[in-house]
Amino acid sequence: MAPDDLTFEQLCELFNYIPQNRLLDTKEVADILAVHPSCVDHLRVRGTGPRYFKPAGTRRVFYSERDVLLWMLAGARQSTCEAVAA
Repeated sequence: MAPDDLTFEQLCELFNYIPQNRLLDTKEVADILAVHPSCVDHLRVRGTGPRYFKPAGTRRVFYSERDVLLWMLAGARQSTCEAVAA
């Protein structure tokens, strides 16, 4: 099953995540990933983190719950020697 074939409910179950049913800020994403918020900022700056939204005229950044969970799923590996998909 491809990641895009999973429903949001299946993604939530896979990661034992209780949905908030709203956009998340950087701190909330950091809490989900168990990292410091600056780590999420660095992922965003490098373009290696989950997709984000920045409303015009603001400095705020938001993330879709589904995008965060799909990004986490994209990092799934079977072995430490498995190549990372580009």
